[in-house]
Amino acid sequence: MIIIPQTKGGVGKSTVAMQVIAPYLYKKHGKKVTYIEIDDENNDSRSFTRTNIVDKRMLGTNKLTELDELILMDDNHEVIVDVGGNKTSSLVLEEIKKVGSFGNIKWIIPLGDGELDGKNAIATMKKIKKIEEKSEDNIIFALNRAISMEPDYIEEQFINFFGHKYLDSNSVMFDFIKEPKYFPVKNDKVITMSRYLGSTVWEMAYNNTDFAQKAVQAKELGDLDSARKYLFFRRIQTEAKDYVLQVLNKIFFDLDKWIDIKK
Repeated sequence: MIIIPQTKGGVGKSTVAMQVIAPYLYKKHGKKVTYIEIDDENNDSRSFTRTNIVDKRMLGTNKLTELDELILMDDNHEVIVDVGGNKTSSLVLEEIKKVGSFGNIKWIIPLGDGELDGKNAIATMKKIKKIEEKSEDNIIFALNRAISMEPDYIEEQFINFFGHKYLDSNSVMFDFIKEPKYFPVKNDKVITMSRYLGSTVWEMAYNNTDFAQKAVQAKELGDLDSARKYLFFRRIQTEAKDYVLQVLNKIFFDLDKWIDIKK
């Protein structure tokens, strides 16, 4: 099971869960994976109305005991749990603490580049350490909305995670973990586009529709509005492919080194 908690809202948990982890596990297992969203207030996964890589399920905080059996049974990482921020993440972590993780959980903690994002990532990490005494190997951080994928740029953008020798930072992740595992998730307009289309960037990239041919056919029929529409979708498809090649494939490689998926 892969659980994505953060005690702060608005850090991109659903982006990491749907745009990164869902296609990664789908590709690894070759089949749909279970996607559970726990959030009594916001159900972000409902935006993905056309995705074919997950089976979605909502779980209220009044039914958290259902996680116990799911954690015990999912030792092959076929379940993603997207946990709401603020009180919800705390409730979920408290519930898991009661029964333990059985060594079956991998934790992904997302954070943006804000100071509060960093502090809450630390708070979330500390809660997980109360569940698993030696949890560092099972925790990886998603540095969300990265402006660039260049390592030097990432370190300067996420001062809340790495710290900076010339800039004051009260508390950063490197103060608590010597070499924390992480992967950056580059911000891109194609992510926004995919949500409006109800799909994931990965699925858009591997959509077999030949939009260029459709544009030509529409032009030949004199239907310029349709031709423009197909050109628009052709551009999005190309941008999605670029995002997969430049961002997602690198993340997938890093996840392969971190997670052990049994065949």
